[in-house]
Amino acid sequence: MVDTHAHIDTEAFDADRDAVLQRAQAEGIEAIIIPAITIERTDVAEQLVAEYPWIYRAVGIHPHHAASATPTLFEKVERSVTAPKVVAIGEIGLDYYYDYASPPVQREVFRTQLRIAKHVGLPVIIHNRDADGDVLELLEQEQDGSLRGVLHCFSSPLPVLERALELGFYVSFTGNITFRRWSDVELLRAVPNDRFMLETDSPYMTPEPYRGKRNEPAFVRLIAERIAVLRQTTIEEIVMTTTATAKRLFKLVAIGIFVLLTTVGAAHPAQQDEETDTAEFEYVHPYPRLVGIGGLIGPNTIVETQTLVALNRTQPLSYEGIPAFGGLAVWELTDRLMVEAAYLYSVNRKVVYDPITNPYGQRNPDSYHVLEVGARWMLNPYSRVVFYGFGGAGSVWISRDGSPLSAPNLCITPGIGLFINIPTPFGMIVPGGEWRLNFQLADERRFVTMSNGERYIAMISTFFSIPRFTLLYFPKW
Repeated sequence: MVDTHAHIDTEAFDADRDAVLQRAQAEGIEAIIIPAITIERTDVAEQLVAEYPWIYRAVGIHPHHAASATPTLFEKVERSVTAPKVVAIGEIGLDYYYDYASPPVQREVFRTQLRIAKHVGLPVIIHNRDADGDVLELLEQEQDGSLRGVLHCFSSPLPVLERALELGFYVSFTGNITFRRWSDVELLRAVPNDRFMLETDSPYMTPEPYRGKRNEPAFVRLIAERIAVLRQTTIEEIVMTTTATAKRLFKLVAIGIFVLLTTVGAAHPAQQDEETDTAEFEYVHPYPRLVGIGGLIGPNTIVETQTLVALNRTQPLSYEGIPAFGGLAVWELTDRLMVEAAYLYSVNRKVVYDPITNPYGQRNPDSYHVLEVGARWMLNPYSRVVFYGFGGAGSVWISRDGSPLSAPNLCITPGIGLFINIPTPFGMIVPGGEWRLNFQLADERRFVTMSNGERYIAMISTFFSIPRFTLLYFPKW
């Protein structure tokens, strides 16, 4: 099990912290995350994560302390993410129950830290008390696809849960679900298996039957048991799925699975089974893409630099607006890296004889066959509109005036582009636009005809400039 929210750095544990952590391990806790509340206790949290390999921490400004937030403090939060075992920004959020800071101040501090989280690529741990509307509004405004996190100690109504899930967020439940007056079973059952986690919120929110006493991480098992009963499943299932979800969201280092053997009474999953299940519970990508196929079309500009050998003279020549079309297949290896293979065909009819515009032209057009392979590096992979850079290589085969195809000429192909994610029930439709260059590495030796009809041997270097429009389809697997 993972206790995703426990304030074991507070003074409530100063007298017996080691014993508390021993009991936690005995109950099967394999990881604990300490969210930040006050700056004053940062040294305690740092000491704990250094001493215990299975303890992690978050950094941030709690809404109770929003009034004291300064640009210097925000800079400290952002610098702190490079410290060992910092896995989240939190806890941050809004608390309108207490009047420690005005709502406008809290909202500004919350927004600033959401942007820090997006900048550094960490999930957020969100505190929400009596502020459902403003919390959702800020998350909607700041969600560009890269923002992810958990609404901790979740107790809001079902519509809030549904909107939070739509925004790509998780929720976590604590000891309040064991209270007799808690009866929102419909909400608990509405959460998908891989979108909720366990927490104690120690030393607060002590579950039954220890309510009224200090809470501690060892009691997280009581929360798992209650969830299992209400969702009509087994504690083994709850432990397995919540542990996997926490590991994936916070990217925790797997410590081992021996703790699972101590938390279940009968069926003990083997190590390989746990690893397999863990891999299935990724955080929710707002625009999932794996393998895509599609087509491309665009106007090709062929730019030649002709060096006339006999005259020792260089002249430029370009053919603009040459239609080009083809197909491509892509495979998204990681959230930011997509590999691509593309074929492009283009026919240049502007070289063909015309009694008025090209009296010394050739009988047949030139045709170009281009094969490209490369990779797209996506700057903002979780956004609806994604910007990327492309780098790759390929080969060009040319047929001049109806002649057989030439030997392949190697080329390099840089480019920049963007695409738009359009979700459908059947998968992702992704239209895009890109400007790509194709530099052929070897010069071509051939005859060229001048405007006066004279023919010369020339060494010709060539590149293509192709603004291309693409349309990809990523099936839903």
